[in-house]
Amino acid sequence: MPIRTALRARARWLSSILLSAVAGAAAAMAPVAHAAPDPNSQPVVSVTGGEIRGVRAAGVVRYLGVPFAQAGRFAPPRPAPPWPGVRPAVAHGPQCPQSSPVPGVALQPSSEDCLSIDLYVPEHPASPTLPVMVWLYGGAFVLGSNAQYDSPARLVRDGQVIVAVPNYRVGPFGFLALPELAAENGGATGTYGTLDQQAALRWIRDNAAAFGGDPGNVTLFGESAGGMSVCTQLASPSARGLYTKAIVQSGSCARSPLTPPTTQVAYQRSADYATGLGCADPATRSACLRVLPVDRLLDSPTTKLNTMAVTWTPVRDGIVVTDTPENALSGGAVRGIPLIVGSNADEGATFLALLDYARGTVPTVTEYTHWARELFGDNAGRLLQRYPASAYPTAAAAKERVLTDGFFACPAQFTAEAARRGGAHVWRYQFNDAPLPPNPVLPGAFHGAEVPYVFSALMGLPIPLSSAADRLSKNIQDSWARFAHTGDPETPAFTPWSNAGADTTLELGTDHVGPAGTFAAQHHCDLWAGIDHIG
Repeated sequence: MPIRTALRARARWLSSILLSAVAGAAAAMAPVAHAAPDPNSQPVVSVTGGEIRGVRAAGVVRYLGVPFAQAGRFAPPRPAPPWPGVRPAVAHGPQCPQSSPVPGVALQPSSEDCLSIDLYVPEHPASPTLPVMVWLYGGAFVLGSNAQYDSPARLVRDGQVIVAVPNYRVGPFGFLALPELAAENGGATGTYGTLDQQAALRWIRDNAAAFGGDPGNVTLFGESAGGMSVCTQLASPSARGLYTKAIVQSGSCARSPLTPPTTQVAYQRSADYATGLGCADPATRSACLRVLPVDRLLDSPTTKLNTMAVTWTPVRDGIVVTDTPENALSGGAVRGIPLIVGSNADEGATFLALLDYARGTVPTVTEYTHWARELFGDNAGRLLQRYPASAYPTAAAAKERVLTDGFFACPAQFTAEAARRGGAHVWRYQFNDAPLPPNPVLPGAFHGAEVPYVFSALMGLPIPLSSAADRLSKNIQDSWARFAHTGDPETPAFTPWSNAGADTTLELGTDHVGPAGTFAAQHHCDLWAGIDHIG
């Protein structure tokens, strides 16, 4: 395949990972509809709410768009209403409301009634009870849907696991926090998306056995904001007992802009948002916001990925989330629980593509210095001393290293350290593979690059990996599946992989897989250890 053709093909599935203008390649594409099979030959399962009919394909049985809860605006989820007869479960449900990454183009149908779950089950299970892996999608807490991750077929079929992917609310629909909403909901506020995830986990607990799953063997895994969602569940007292293991991919539990803020910070962010929509009076603003149409609620720069400083995240409301994930891990919230924590070698490349190149700008030394001072404040001097533009080929390269090290690599290090202090068993990795041919826009192991090594297709499109990359993909899937079965990710391809040693990571690439002990030095984590909050 010529390089130009390969790049075009890869750009299509990358649209489900990248969160803004890079997703333009998907603008002309809607999620692929699955052909309707003969309903009489398809499996029927009884779950909470009624019976559902799935569909067999590629050695996997899919049950798509199954309601697990019902959403009310700015309120915790409620039980989903039952349905009569047998409900076809052969198409994804609508995504939760969100701004399109491609202005003016809806990539898939959207509705506030969006709390559905997709399940992928081996057609020929090797055991009567299989582990369940629950994927929480990324998207900076403003984007994402389960339809984007619509084929974990090889992971499911060969790994003999069940994969479940729930939708959850994002943006203000998931994380608006106001004191009057807290008063309505027993103190819970700014955590509706987090509660959606917990409702899905409870649904899985109650229904896993119907699919041949083990409700006592549930692995949470997710990437980016999905990784932080995993972290938030680890920190939430109301999620205890709903999972047994966790994998955090490029979404650390420590010192991230996505870390749950205090209610004071969240209240101010939400009040500013409400004021911007003409709902400024505290006495009426929740009612004012509730009657606005969805498009008006999304008519705010806060609902788009415009900066590394974000507005919408889960909130430390004292009810659903009672502490930061870093403190919770350090305090023993996941004592004895197996964790995999990892990051990619060139995470920052994605954000240069989204926040600079997609807007037609290339960072200069002046711009880089201004960006660092604006984002890091009193810490900017130390940062610029460690990452001077003069030490890199370009100012863009310096900015990419800051983004990689400060927002992902060292937070992953701090996550692992906190979890170990709290008694968790932690395996660490660094993903080093470049899924794209050499190019100036998305080089190396950029943020999101490992996702197509876990899934077989994204947004209904097969993933065009080279034969060497496909072998690495298969090995990652085998490791993730073994972890789900046993709590240990070490496989013949990934050995030795120790869960001892604060700085030991398993480097994952097509040309090399093996342990390394230089991660902290490589990413200047001594500097970042002195910066309490990044972004």
